[in-house]
Amino acid sequence: MRETTGRRRLRLAISILTFTALGAGAVVPTPAAAAGRPTPAPGATVKTDRTSPTGYTVTFVYRNPHATQVRLAGDLTLLDVNTGTTRYQPEQWQPGRYHSGGTEFLRDMTRDPKGNWSVSVPLHAGGLSYWYRVWDPTQGWENKRIWDPASTNPRPPGESSFRVRNNDVLDAVSVPYAEKQNDPVLKERAGYELPVADRTKRGTVTYIPYTTILGDSGHHLGVYLPAGYDANRAQPYKVAYLAHGIFGDETDFMVPANVPNILDNMIAKGEIEPTVVVTMGNHFTGTSLGFASYNQTNAANNLVQTILPLIEGRYHVSTERSGRAYAGFSYGGMTGGVVIKNYPTTFAFYGHFSGNPSLTTGDYDTIANAVGDDDLSVFLGNGVFEGNLNAQNAIADNFRARGYAAATAQVPGAHDGMTAGQLFTIFARDHLWSGVDSVSVTPASVNLTTGWNWARQFHARVTTNEGVSPAVTWSVRGATSPDTTISAAGLLSVAAGETASSLTVAATSVIDPTKSGSAQVAVAPAGTARVTVKAKAAPASVVRGDTFTLRVDVRAQSPRPKAPTVTGEVAVSFGGATQVVALRGGAAVVDLPTDGLSPGVYPVHVAYSGDPVHAPTAAVHQRLQVR
Repeated sequence: MRETTGRRRLRLAISILTFTALGAGAVVPTPAAAAGRPTPAPGATVKTDRTSPTGYTVTFVYRNPHATQVRLAGDLTLLDVNTGTTRYQPEQWQPGRYHSGGTEFLRDMTRDPKGNWSVSVPLHAGGLSYWYRVWDPTQGWENKRIWDPASTNPRPPGESSFRVRNNDVLDAVSVPYAEKQNDPVLKERAGYELPVADRTKRGTVTYIPYTTILGDSGHHLGVYLPAGYDANRAQPYKVAYLAHGIFGDETDFMVPANVPNILDNMIAKGEIEPTVVVTMGNHFTGTSLGFASYNQTNAANNLVQTILPLIEGRYHVSTERSGRAYAGFSYGGMTGGVVIKNYPTTFAFYGHFSGNPSLTTGDYDTIANAVGDDDLSVFLGNGVFEGNLNAQNAIADNFRARGYAAATAQVPGAHDGMTAGQLFTIFARDHLWSGVDSVSVTPASVNLTTGWNWARQFHARVTTNEGVSPAVTWSVRGATSPDTTISAAGLLSVAAGETASSLTVAATSVIDPTKSGSAQVAVAPAGTARVTVKAKAAPASVVRGDTFTLRVDVRAQSPRPKAPTVTGEVAVSFGGATQVVALRGGAAVVDLPTDGLSPGVYPVHVAYSGDPVHAPTAAVHQRLQVR
């Protein structure tokens, strides 16, 4: 995008500072103040700003030389978790305050001689909803609510979108996290709601036309395909069907709720397997814009009888209930109650965001009879500014009482798309298909003796679906010594003073903590019989880069004619490195490389671990010269 300037030097400086918007939410460093600085590019430009209470300022620019008035609008006023109802302006941000819908933020924009309307406001981290209100007599607009024309978010074509016809559109700007915000919630939101840095890991969003179950044409479905979508993949993609609230449409989850960015980041982190998302409208009576255009039974029938066959015929997605999820915000969450009641075996996962299903005791029993022993997971949540979770917890309890997984959560938000996005993050990351099938640990069992600083490497085998991280966290249980630990890489260190007779080494999936594997470590006292350790390398001097061959012989001291064979291990330390080698027939051959060593004399330290018969012992056995 070219900036207009009459001064070549200034143009070059601007180029070096990369002071151009890369689409809505682009982040650029703040340039030094200078006279004649060019107007920022159209759209929302995010700049670092040490004078901002959040560390960032967003400049919104809208080009329209015919407009007589323009206002920035959005869900940008703040609510405080400590006060709940008092509204604050963006400049009044402080920890504990969050941009929230329910009261429209309005701020007049200033026009320059070229017809650029602009205004700057400080905003906190996350994907934040905004729009413009425009007075333009040439288009017959008076307080017309519009999407940002510079936004890069895909839209349904034409003016048929329900939100466009209802003058209720929402856009979103992505604001990074600054440490001065000092809020783990905002830090996490930035980690999910901002576009993933690697463009090759960004999925695609398209809108496809379709005709509803009532024969209404001109409607669209939003379809998110994950990066690298492969129509010929061996396994079909899991798919989530998302429904909006009253007066929303198929753009709600794609734009203000930030679902594409959220899934891009989750998939890139390996937190969820690549997933397809389909968004749909819930209105079925032609051009009507009122409440009469909604019917939950029609919505449920349209989803299962029309949308599912269409998507499953066009895209490589799961046709099994275990690979399908339904979630909705507000009215869409309420509609989920009709879906699960009328089609209990169609979806295995349900998310109800700020909208609860209405189910009777008989409904719960009917659902349980239909689902039987199959898995069913239900998640319910809302924003802290919407009220408590009493109703959600009661619904969850009803599902739990019938043996099904159910959970609730609350996020700092009001009844808006930003709350829907935060709840979707929890739903997708913590309650949808984890993609982790099993975790096992090798070796499965180990026998050790006390009195030795043991080191044992364990390995985790994690079976996952494609794209899911196999990462595990390691832990050791049963230890009495604080020096008995296990590293993040699975290296167990057992202290010489450890008195426990057994230890359990466990590997737990990072993505799905319900999946873990373990190994057992037996720690038995070593015997009292003594041994003699002999170790010798010949020759005792080599040129740097050559390798010493050390022969180790461990003999039992015994008055009997035939001494018992010594088992266990020896630890050989040389030149700053230690090798642990198992004895075979009481002997071992150990290579000692000299690569990287300076000329000099190096001691060889050999320690015997001990076994159930023989006690440990250690000594410096030889000094080797590197020339």
